[in-house]
Amino acid sequence: MVAAERTYTVEALTEALSTRISNGDFDVGSWIRQARIAQEYGVSRTPVTLALSKLEAVGVVEQVANRGFRVRTPSTHDILEVLEVRALLEGHAAELAAARISGEQLAHLFEAVEAFRGVVNDARSGDVAPDELRGRWHGANALFHKTVFDAAGNRQLVESAEYLHRRVPRNISWVAMGADPRILAQNSHVHEAIAIAIDLRDGNRARTLSIEHMDMARDILLTRFRESGPTP
Repeated sequence: MVAAERTYTVEALTEALSTRISNGDFDVGSWIRQARIAQEYGVSRTPVTLALSKLEAVGVVEQVANRGFRVRTPSTHDILEVLEVRALLEGHAAELAAARISGEQLAHLFEAVEAFRGVVNDARSGDVAPDELRGRWHGANALFHKTVFDAAGNRQLVESAEYLHRRVPRNISWVAMGADPRILAQNSHVHEAIAIAIDLRDGNRARTLSIEHMDMARDILLTRFRESGPTP
């Protein structure tokens, strides 16, 4: 009985931490404090260490001798591979969404578009802290893409996209954009164009724009990480 409970605890922690890393709760390269995680989940440090070891095995985190675990910075090769596949998934999801989206889902898309605009305006003003902008952008981005995949109505697409987010966390795009208002505005406009194409039930355009969006993200990420020297 104890062993079964421990296995469940480790699996639950592994999934919870994986989701949090994917969602950007932990920055790329940041240290994961095991004592703090143990306290948050009401467990000892042992299941936390086991969970992090599982995430290390699939390349989500890395262990540094005498330091602990930190969120792994993806290599240039990782970024290229993941975004190449994500472009295909995002494009197909957007095409399906254009045919299947509900009125409520469409409202969520344009809610995200408005949120993107708000972040761009506040980034230009310089009156809002970067951490707040990051949180709001991440929220808008998560809502937008989740809505597209939900509207596509294909569970396999959703699961495939989630797996890729575990390979290259969602918040890495924000790191690459560096709160640059010009880049944020460009990104915001593409999201709006995709939403409009879906609203018009233009699946081909929605697909094309989504692929272009991922290509743009790839170029921004590669430029950023080549400058900072990611692992090969």
